[in-house]
Amino acid sequence: MLEVESHKIMDMDEEKRNRVINAAMKEFSKGFKHASTDEIVKEAGISKGLLFHYFGSKEKLYEFILLDTIDIMKNNYFDLINFELTDILDRIWQMSLLKMDLSQKYPLLFDFAAAAYMNEQENPGGKFNEMYKEIQASVAMNAFKNIDTSIFKDDIEPQKIINIIWWTLMGYANAQVDRTKSISSYKSEYERYLSEMEEYFNIFRKIFYKEEYIK
Repeated sequence: MLEVESHKIMDMDEEKRNRVINAAMKEFSKGFKHASTDEIVKEAGISKGLLFHYFGSKEKLYEFILLDTIDIMKNNYFDLINFELTDILDRIWQMSLLKMDLSQKYPLLFDFAAAAYMNEQENPGGKFNEMYKEIQASVAMNAFKNIDTSIFKDDIEPQKIINIIWWTLMGYANAQVDRTKSISSYKSEYERYLSEMEEYFNIFRKIFYKEEYIK
């Protein structure tokens, strides 16, 4: 399998390499079939010969961008989640902040990832969904481990509280995607998103938490 860190484009000047990657990510957000290498080299400010010197084909370039996206998500989001936080809302809040930081640092990434995920059948390789789901499954498996349920009110089953919180927030996140039609547009509404999330968290605490644990 192609390894991002050992790819020969890593020998390219960093500023130029970032231009190529960003241009490719932006163009491939249209979908693999609709993306143009002419537009990529124009945006990156390099020759088409140089692009194919490093990647050989449009398919190989796309494969590299897929794997680079997975690496970025893993290193800047999944691997940074603090599973030592035992309050479920504190943990989810930290996960939300990490995701927001990721969208700020890599504004093109979420549009590309969404396009790759939704158009899997049209894309070469067909590995993005598989890799992405594998990482997500690992996070999901640990997301609710070691949660301190003693801070919840005693008259509601703890698992039901966790389910209600998680399902509500997932529904809210999906509504944002439908509203903006672009996950990366969360960047421009960062403060609104966090403010609304905080309002939901306050409601959850009032409904489900024991009095002494309401912040």
